[in-house]
Amino acid sequence: METLPFAIVLLSAFLHASWNAIARAAPEPGDALASGVVISGVVSIPILMIMGLPERASWPWLFGGVVINTIGIRLAMAAYRTASYGLAYPVMRAGIPLLTLPITAVLLAEWPAPAGVAGVLLIAAALIMLAIAARRAGASESRGLGYALLASLAGAGYVASDAMGVRLSGNVLGYTFMVAVGNGIAIVLLSAMEGKNLIAAIPKHGRRAALISVISMTSFTLYMYAVSVSSVALSAALRETSVLFAMVFARFALKEAVGPWHWAAAALAVAGVASIRLA
Repeated sequence: METLPFAIVLLSAFLHASWNAIARAAPEPGDALASGVVISGVVSIPILMIMGLPERASWPWLFGGVVINTIGIRLAMAAYRTASYGLAYPVMRAGIPLLTLPITAVLLAEWPAPAGVAGVLLIAAALIMLAIAARRAGASESRGLGYALLASLAGAGYVASDAMGVRLSGNVLGYTFMVAVGNGIAIVLLSAMEGKNLIAAIPKHGRRAALISVISMTSFTLYMYAVSVSSVALSAALRETSVLFAMVFARFALKEAVGPWHWAAAALAVAGVASIRLA
């Protein structure tokens, strides 16, 4: 993998773990996360007017990705309510590369070199380690693990959709901000169907939601650029090294217990990064 996309995806991974940690530290993590999504959508409208819309050929993939991502967000919110950040976030992210590899092989006819495949599998192997840790932690953590696994499946789906869409868009930034608008609309409508007024809840989260919005949009923009110029499977796997940053945040910022299995999973992810870089 070339140096620039490699560095960009690593930065995106750090930012992704950062905004998830900020959301998890909130008194109501799910609402804080959703508020950040809505703010991103609102802010993206004037930017989209300047950048212009992506090509129409990308729209079906964009809308499909928005639907799948909305499902993934709700599953992530459920995982955060029933499991620790140190478990939920790594499981959600670690399952994505394993699932993305065969999907992109079919959709994009992309199959990485052996070193790349090895890197993807090493990072995905962290899921097994974390699943063991969840089972040792008790019933509550196990329920959270179930939500996290489903969220990772949704994650692989929208990664593939966005990869297809951004390559057909002819406008990476236009595509990125249109996705943000779609995500914002979707989460507001879904909350309304559940009897919640998400718009009214945004001021409660204020600066936290705004920070989540800025960091998440920066992370997503960087990632969209990377998948437009590099292997989707390798980029997706490399971005999941955010589990390494998540471990640090969980241990030192959120003061959560991080045991040997978690660190072993992190070590597997490091090995995967090295293998992907060689590819």
